[in-house]
This record gives sequence, structure tokens and C-alpha cells, in this order.
Amino acid sequence: MASLIIMVFAVFSFFITAVTPSGDFWTLNCPSSIVAIAGQTTVISCNFKNIQEINIVAVVLKKDMEEDTTFQMYKGETSGNQRFSLKNQKMGPSLQISETMFSDEGKYLYRVVTDRGAKEVQLSISITAKYKDPITSTWPEKVTEGGPVDLYCNATDGYPAGFIHWFDGSGTNWTMNSEMIKTNKDSNSVKSVALSSKLTFKTINFAFAPFTCIVFNSKYVEDGKSTLQIQSARSGEQSDSSGSNTTNIVAGVMVIGSLIVGLLFALLLFRKKKYNGRRPSAHPILSYEQGNTAEDDVENGETVQSTEASTIKR
Repeated sequence: MASLIIMVFAVFSFFITAVTPSGDFWTLNCPSSIVAIAGQTTVISCNFKNIQEINIVAVVLKKDMEEDTTFQMYKGETSGNQRFSLKNQKMGPSLQISETMFSDEGKYLYRVVTDRGAKEVQLSISITAKYKDPITSTWPEKVTEGGPVDLYCNATDGYPAGFIHWFDGSGTNWTMNSEMIKTNKDSNSVKSVALSSKLTFKTINFAFAPFTCIVFNSKYVEDGKSTLQIQSARSGEQSDSSGSNTTNIVAGVMVIGSLIVGLLFALLLFRKKKYNGRRPSAHPILSYEQGNTAEDDVENGETVQSTEASTIKR
């Protein structure tokens, strides 16, 4: 019994020398809510306020509903989950979690012991996962202008559940006309939610193309997007508005060029015919009587009549 009392007194004396209480004039500041991304390094920034000279003696991080401590450090010696550590002990009691996992999600009690006393704070860690770039498709694969078509956009490996929005080439939001399915998955403690959205048109107008689907996470922060080019049923055509405009311009130039060439050809042919029509007046063709022309016959006829008239008078 005497030896037990001596041991307790020795431990108590050790903490009295290591930790000098100094009241509540200093504080330990840590974020109460932390949003971490699965697979990445998470830093929980903590610092001391209202004090300059302070040394960390020990830290203890314990998760609610668990008996064992998640992480602890005493005089530089650490134990517990090796993915947890102090980021920079000299700068403060900030925590770092490497390769963050979904199992790290939950509520924690974080206690920091210093040579100026001890403080503790509550921490809540939630885990998210970024969605992969969405994959888009159409059914049917080749679409007829004015015909029906379904546009699809699929995104996977995100957590928690996010959203998919549809926009046309002018920026108009078509999401209200779409249907979305969310599929929860949990494989080996890895959580994810697959998103699948379908935008249906009974009659598609290529003037609205191209369409873009944008994937947002649960906080409405963009995770990725994909632009969908609708393949026309006509060979080699797409619904891309810029390509369509280019095609229309080229076709218009070709039509105008053809008209100009046709007019030039017609003008050339007309001038040629006109030139050939003037050759008889320049070079008179001999008539069948004594080489007189038709004009000479008229003149001679008048001469004969005048001669006959003079004979009768005689």
C-alpha cells in the first residue's frame, strides 16, 4: 500500500513539473467541422491564441464510440494510427491525415497538453470523393434533325451524392427536363454514389447543339463536365453549330460562284451570237441574180418603174 502511494505521488509530481497551470487566458483554436477528400492528405489547422511562449507536452485524439485512442503523442513519441501525425509541432498542434479514408469520418475529442496547461476541442470530420469526368452518349447514336433522341451523362466514384446539370450551346439550362438516378455503392469501406442523367427530346433541333453536362458535388462545386457532339444520321455531319455554320457559308459561296460563272458564260455566248449576226452587213452575200443584193433589188425596182414611166410619156 505504501509503495502504491509513493508511485501515485511520483506521477503527480512529474505532471506538476511538466505542466504549469496558468488559467484560461490562452485558447486552443481548431475548426469544428472538417471536410476531407478521400485518398488525399488532410490538414486540420490548429493554433494557440493569447500566448507566445508555450510548448506541447502531449496530444490525444480519440474518436467517439471507440475505446482506443486514434492517435497520441507524448514527448515526441507517437502511437496509434500511423496515418495521423502532428504537421509541425513547433508551429502548433495541427493534425495531418495522410491517404484519408472513409473510415476516418466521424466525431473526435482532441486534447492538447502544454507546459501552460491543457485544452480540448471537439472535431467533426466528413469525407468526400471527387467525381470522375462524366461520360456522355446518345441514343440513337446517329440522330435525325427533328427526330427523337435521348442524351445520357454518367459520373462515378463521387461521394456524397452530387448533381448533374444540362446546358445547350447558348447556355440555357435544360436540367428541369432531365431525369437522374443515384446509385449508392459501398465496397471494402469505400463509399461512392454513381450519377446517371437522361435528357429526352421528342424532336431535336440541332440549333441547340452542342450540349454540355456538368457534374457538381454535394456542395454544388463543379467536379467535371463533358460536351456532347450529336452525330447526325447524314454521313459525315455533326450537330456542332460552328461546323454547321461553316458548311452553310461554304455552300452559299459555291452557289454564288456557280451563278457568277453561269452569267459570265451566258454573256460570252450572247456576244458571240451578236457578232456572228453582223457579218452579212459587213460582207454582203451575192444574190442569185447578177450578184445583186436584196437592197439593190429594191433600188433597181424603183429605177425600172421610173424608166417605164418616162417611156410612156414619150
